[in-house]
Amino acid sequence: MVSAVLAFGIGAAVNRYLIEGIARAGQGEPFIVTEPGEAPAAGERFRRYIESPVLTNVSVSYRGFDAYDIEPEVQPDLFAERPVVLFGKWRGEKRGQIEVTGRTGQGTFTKVFDVRNSTTRPEHAALPQLWARSRIARLSDFNFGRNDEESAREVTTLGLTYSLLTAHTSFIAVLEEVRNAGGSASDVNQPLPLPAGVSDLAVGNPYGSGAEPGFWILLFGAGSLLVIAVRLRAGLCEH
Repeated sequence: MVSAVLAFGIGAAVNRYLIEGIARAGQGEPFIVTEPGEAPAAGERFRRYIESPVLTNVSVSYRGFDAYDIEPEVQPDLFAERPVVLFGKWRGEKRGQIEVTGRTGQGTFTKVFDVRNSTTRPEHAALPQLWARSRIARLSDFNFGRNDEESAREVTTLGLTYSLLTAHTSFIAVLEEVRNAGGSASDVNQPLPLPAGVSDLAVGNPYGSGAEPGFWILLFGAGSLLVIAVRLRAGLCEH
């Protein structure tokens, strides 16, 4: 049976972090729809995705060389629109085999890849960062809302080692040249963009409406209304 969490986020202010995190934890795919016109394409993509399951119970084994720190640790089900993607490290000589097995509708599937025939290319230079990002995402997801110091230390080390932004590291730009020798500064009002689909009416009327009425004015108005109500009641009683 195919098992995967396909998370949908619909609306102009959808929480992408939550939707993508649910899909990642459930080994599925996120679907984000922010505009009404995007709904048909997203629905068609969802239909194509679920109608073409390829492999379940996917397993990857390594023969003839030492592979370690594989991400993800458990392989998700294979769909026609999503390949099997692994990141990892290896020791020793470049030899051996990688075997991928799984279950199809017709039985067991096996595919063997010879490591010796693989070539290193310049465009593969980003693979270490991609591995580190995958590991950081897993550690951060399962440490959310917890205080696991070991996970925090590993995420910090990965961020510093691979120059990645994490919850515990940040990018810092250091400029040796002093631009503001006098040390004086001035405040600047920085406008912020509105969320998608929100009109300018959300910020209110640009013209001032005057100061709010004071406490004594409100109290005087309430007293006047009370006097009028008492007089009306007295007139009704006379009649």
